[in-house]
Amino acid sequence: MIAIWVRRTVDWSDEEVVDGQLRDELRGQVDLWNASFTMPFHLFRQRVREIAADNHAAVEGAVCADWEEIPEGALVLPVDDDDWFAPGVAGELAAAPKAEAYYWGPRWLQVERNLGHRFYVARVRLLPWTPGQEVFATNNYALVKRPGVEALATSHAVADRWFKAGAKERVRRLPGSLSLMNRTLGSSTALRWKRVPITGEELLRRFRRYERLYDGPAPRGLAWSEPYRRRMAELMRELELAR
Repeated sequence: MIAIWVRRTVDWSDEEVVDGQLRDELRGQVDLWNASFTMPFHLFRQRVREIAADNHAAVEGAVCADWEEIPEGALVLPVDDDDWFAPGVAGELAAAPKAEAYYWGPRWLQVERNLGHRFYVARVRLLPWTPGQEVFATNNYALVKRPGVEALATSHAVADRWFKAGAKERVRRLPGSLSLMNRTLGSSTALRWKRVPITGEELLRRFRRYERLYDGPAPRGLAWSEPYRRRMAELMRELELAR
């Protein structure tokens, strides 16, 4: 069995539920969003979640399941509720030699924060072993479910430390672009990078750049993402500035 497991699921359609689960450090940024746009933050994130859910359901040979439903020995693909997989990722995993875990090169769909970040992202794409780069990113890995592995699935940072601390020989690298991290305008990392909250001026600048992001050509090797990028483009067109 190969299972897609969405970590930290939130019912974004219910504003009260979202408000109750919102981390304190993000409240100011959500308030800024709601004052800046006609579409409330929670509804934007719900739409993003729906797009990702349709992507997950389209993965051939995999099922979407809660952690408790996944049997021991199954392969688990952890993912956040806004990120996507290639439709053939399960087939690639099924055909690979047995290992405790698998990973492939991370890819992002995002607006870079500045010129330095743009150069860094390009360098990582060309040189995956760039110093400081996480090998295990948000959704570019899979793990065999076994006792003690839930922490690695829950946090890619924990999984990355596990890999670098001596697990390299038990892990296999797969070729190709098998997933995409969709770092939207509503992502926590876009609204608050390294604990620095976004300003209103910066939010509006990034909004203009995000309006163009999803209308561009598919990133190299990611043609499969076209239907989901198109839906994100439609969503960005619906996101209007408050008057």
